[in-house]
Amino acid sequence: MLSFKIYSNELEERLLVPFYKVLQITKKYPLTIEKVAKLITNGMDLRAYREEGTPYLRGTDIKRCQVNMLTPKKVNYPLKDIDDKIKLKEGDILITRKGTVGVTSVVSSDCKNVIIGTEIIKVRLKNDAEISPEYFYTLLNSKIGIIQVYSKMTGTVSRGINHPSLKTIKIPTLSKGDQEKIDNWVKGAKLKHQKAISLIEEAKTKLLSLFSKYEPREEQYFKVYSSEINEDYFTPQFYYPLYNKTIEHIRKDFETIKLGDVSEIKRGNEVGSDNYRTYLEKLENDISFVRTSDLPNYEIDDYPDFYMDIGIYEDLKQDLQANDILFSNDGKIGFSALFLDCDKCVIQSHIRRIRMLNKLSPEYVMVFLNTKYGQYQIRKRTVVQATIPTIGDGLKEIEIPIIPEKIESEIINLVKEASKLKSEKKLLIREAKKLIETKFLED
Repeated sequence: MLSFKIYSNELEERLLVPFYKVLQITKKYPLTIEKVAKLITNGMDLRAYREEGTPYLRGTDIKRCQVNMLTPKKVNYPLKDIDDKIKLKEGDILITRKGTVGVTSVVSSDCKNVIIGTEIIKVRLKNDAEISPEYFYTLLNSKIGIIQVYSKMTGTVSRGINHPSLKTIKIPTLSKGDQEKIDNWVKGAKLKHQKAISLIEEAKTKLLSLFSKYEPREEQYFKVYSSEINEDYFTPQFYYPLYNKTIEHIRKDFETIKLGDVSEIKRGNEVGSDNYRTYLEKLENDISFVRTSDLPNYEIDDYPDFYMDIGIYEDLKQDLQANDILFSNDGKIGFSALFLDCDKCVIQSHIRRIRMLNKLSPEYVMVFLNTKYGQYQIRKRTVVQATIPTIGDGLKEIEIPIIPEKIESEIINLVKEASKLKSEKKLLIREAKKLIETKFLED
């Protein structure tokens, strides 16, 4: 068991034991972020969002092991007009400075051509830095990094971290061999992530090619007769011609089947915020608690905001299985992911578990739901209950086209390979974080 002394001249306002434990561990290491960073800068404040344009990353788009490229807003601001100091290149580190502070990701080839918002700090390491971007980002996402970030936060109502405080965070180092292991694991994970995303996008392209002729024009205005009104839906989008004509055109060439007729759909559970634990509070056997914000890039986030006791997981018996589709049904509606062999979690009540019953493959259905043809139907049936958007039981009414077996088989193979790569990626990142936390916190 690690024990340590705290001298009176080391006392600060932060009296939590974990902070002083990390202080004792890191005090002997000379490296700080200031010493390894070539550049530290914030993004831009752009809020005039558009349907099309340059992706604009906000703090919520940054995850601990990836950038969620499905959620960025779009802005009418060309990349050529962006100041060079905030342009991104592969290997840059992105750190959230507000909201959930300290969430860190590393820029890879799938997120270079974007603009970052002011909620995000970009760190670019010196060319001759003693550490790599991969090691830096793994360290900041480990308990020893998170505790340091939290110890540097300022503010009362809106807590955050600023540049001067960030610069003083210590970078403890491992042996050359251990750091090389982490570098190789994370580099391998990044490559697997990029390949998995490209395979899913290839699957979407194959599917979209079947429906490419179904592009009704968007109407600037439209009318609905009283005889056409569905008593369950008094929302304009339910009658929007673009949404309705698209599925009408698809029905002419393809048989369609309602999702509720070929799947078992179950709701997750709300366990109460009293049962939430953060990553710093989690125990070894705790289980991830997955909310609607935890479905980035067609997968379940391996490092969500909250965890809970394994006893709750065992009591709820949600029975999640590989290839179940998890779908965000409320709030951030329409995001979906496949449950992988390596996943273990409890899903929130705003998420639906969709289990296909043999007629259609889960790989194909997940891809269809993530195309605009699936999203049109989702938007059509979205309503607002009080203040929260929901699709409710309308999810069962989504019509899935029956496509040629050859195309469905190709989509299945692409998504299966992507799922395999995603599982391997998660295991590599877990190993990298485990090595850091074991060496520094358990030795």
